[in-house]
Amino acid sequence: MSDEEDIKLRVEDVDFGAGGVSRFNSETGKEEIIRQPENPNQPFTISDYNKALEVAQQPSEKNIMSKEEQTQQVKRADMINAQNKSTEEQQIDTGEEVPKNPGGIEIAMRPKTAVNIMRCQFPNEVVTEINEHIEKVIIPNNVDHSKGLVGQISQHERSAQLTFPYEGDEVGEMFSGVLQRLAKEYVNRTVGIECDTSVESMWTVHSYSGDYNPVHDHGTRTPMGVSCIMYLQVPRCIATLGNPAENFDGLNESSGAVDGFTYLTWGTNGMRDVNMLRPITEEYVKPEVGTLIMFPSWLRHGVMPFFGKEDDERRTFSANINISLKEKLSGDHYRKDHSGEQSWV
Repeated sequence: MSDEEDIKLRVEDVDFGAGGVSRFNSETGKEEIIRQPENPNQPFTISDYNKALEVAQQPSEKNIMSKEEQTQQVKRADMINAQNKSTEEQQIDTGEEVPKNPGGIEIAMRPKTAVNIMRCQFPNEVVTEINEHIEKVIIPNNVDHSKGLVGQISQHERSAQLTFPYEGDEVGEMFSGVLQRLAKEYVNRTVGIECDTSVESMWTVHSYSGDYNPVHDHGTRTPMGVSCIMYLQVPRCIATLGNPAENFDGLNESSGAVDGFTYLTWGTNGMRDVNMLRPITEEYVKPEVGTLIMFPSWLRHGVMPFFGKEDDERRTFSANINISLKEKLSGDHYRKDHSGEQSWV
């Protein structure tokens, strides 16, 4: 990835309602909290969440800046940078603040972003509302969605992949609105460009002991698209496992350590490659009720099988969202000033 394509995401104070939002850093393996969740006991429905997102994404006066003002801001930053640089003190890379050492050599390192994964935490009330709708409407309707999927979800009589309508279904329409606003936030934090969105498909996955999803990617009608996975029910045999994001040395001598986990991979390097200074290009995500992860549709992912009691259900919701940018994306859409902050022009 070139320096021009190396994008450093900005964390802004955006109110997402009672649900928290965090972003997973694929290079460090750590999560960055964007929004802490509020009181989980506070009543909060999908409709409330939808309205909160809509309000949060309205531009405020302090954030409105014309393209001319943005261009002037970048020019001023470039002029200051040129004045501050000398022939004896050259910064190797403007990606980060330059640390100084006793030898007098200034060094900067820029981690290269491989993929952006956004994580959102929904309030319990929203999860309950979706689960109740699935129990009362989606499961009884029993509209099979497995034809276009690769999941091997057939080990139990209740194993299923069911269509979750996003049109003509009140809950589906409301929740699709939430997802589209989150998709716009994802695109904004990734490339800083406004976009139009539309839902391509929504479905639920009801997995039981022995069910799994082989590694695959998703498709959308538009070249740019995002997909998401939301965890609605997690069996105890999965919930009691350790979290790889906190402490994980690989799968050697760790049989069952990632049963039922979502596997993400964006390269060929594994956990052990870090010993040779190769970046890790895979991640195991532990399912947690109410958590939603959003990622580009090209990202390959799968689900490990789990082996629990006969009635242990691992229930998830998934969706694909089409993305259409409102302006052409190019390397000229951003440039970094001396401090590594991003200015859009």
